[in-house]
Amino acid sequence: MTIFEDVKKLNLPIGQYAVVGSGVMSAYGIRPHHDVDLIVTKNLFVILKNSGWQSVPNRNGVLKSGNYEVDADYKYREYQPDHDELIRNAEIIEGVPFIRLSELIKFKTALGRDKDKKDIELIEQYLIKQKI
Repeated sequence: MTIFEDVKKLNLPIGQYAVVGSGVMSAYGIRPHHDVDLIVTKNLFVILKNSGWQSVPNRNGVLKSGNYEVDADYKYREYQPDHDELIRNAEIIEGVPFIRLSELIKFKTALGRDKDKKDIELIEQYLIKQKI
């Protein structure tokens, strides 16, 4: 299933969420996604929580339902973006909002794990190819 099909199954309102993580990379054909991570508005977070999405232990502000995780905040260490601005500035691809690749690079840089460093390399290679 494509990232677009995965996200559209949720029937979430545009303007209240954006795809983050590997789903962004999947949308650009950089690498496949294994799960679907989303940032959502505080209002949508409450709606999802009240509709049965479960809190993730030891991860305050994260809800999970099946292969999906939503976060009401997308900050880590020195990466402290305006959450609502990330959603407002999302790039719509095939009817689904995704945070911009530049933001994903900033977030993955802050995380600094080996897998994030590899993802950053893949994104940068993709961006170089797009300029050719």
